[in-house]
Amino acid sequence: MAGKFNLNSIRARLLQPPTESNSGLPVAAVAVIINPNIEGTSFLLIRRSERANDPWSGQIAFPGGRKSSTDRSLQETAIRETEEEVGIRLNDHAFLGQLPIVTARTRRMRVLPTVFELTSPVSIRINAEVSEAFWVPSSELEKLEIQNREVRVEGGTLTVPSYEYNGRVIWGLTFRILNILLDRVTPDNV
Repeated sequence: MAGKFNLNSIRARLLQPPTESNSGLPVAAVAVIINPNIEGTSFLLIRRSERANDPWSGQIAFPGGRKSSTDRSLQETAIRETEEEVGIRLNDHAFLGQLPIVTARTRRMRVLPTVFELTSPVSIRINAEVSEAFWVPSSELEKLEIQNREVRVEGGTLTVPSYEYNGRVIWGLTFRILNILLDRVTPDNV
């Protein structure tokens, strides 16, 4: 594990300007929302609502979703989806850049993590796609140990590397993005 999370070090590692995916795979974007005023620095995560035909039903995630035909960019996708899911208008805050595009392994989709820093207080208003939203301090994430856990997926279960934060299992794409943010190299994100 690398040293403590540092907002300046993440700024230096972000890619600018944003790039788009030309792989032919479906594309999506998530918003990594950094709040510098909650317990040092915190990230916003959500639990997706339990819904039939949603392959990510009930999972912990960053706000975001698939690019629509009306979105001009993946950054715009992340902004639109965040406002829909948690009521935060990211256009009112600082866009810092993006992390490298990550490919979801189970659904063969390319996902762009876009990074924003809140510049003023926000109120969270979740919609029907989200069952809860919560802040996770980077200092708490840094203490979490990676453990293999069994998780429920469409058609069965998988044993995956994960974190557990306050009873919530964080795995898959969200786990991988957090490891990139924390500058942790694990077998799952190399």
